[in-house]
Amino acid sequence: MSFANADKNERHVFIHGMKLKASIGIFDHEKARKQMIIIDVDLVVDDVPHNDEIENVVNYKLIVEDIEAYVEAGHVLLVEAMAENIADICLKDAKVKRALVKIEKPEAFIHVSGVGVAVERCQK
Repeated sequence: MSFANADKNERHVFIHGMKLKASIGIFDHEKARKQMIIIDVDLVVDDVPHNDEIENVVNYKLIVEDIEAYVEAGHVLLVEAMAENIADICLKDAKVKRALVKIEKPEAFIHVSGVGVAVERCQK
């Protein structure tokens, strides 16, 4: 995961280690039961004056709730699609300039600690 650029007056907002049970995967056994996923989200936003007002910053509580609702909504075949959709969720907030989303499936294979994907998307 990358950090915000101080030269550009950016702020780095993150949500790390979000553990959820998800219906995800292309194999029959993945379609039959939910599996653990771990989501990390890193967001780059413009730095704002420190006036202690929540409406001036990215509210990560709302992003967490939106991600939970998306994951609980139904089966997703590919972790790549899930990562793209979560990036879109993050970019709904116009204050977010870039979103880096990493999703890990720690139970996918017995002999590895995890597999997954990371995507980085920018505001259009």
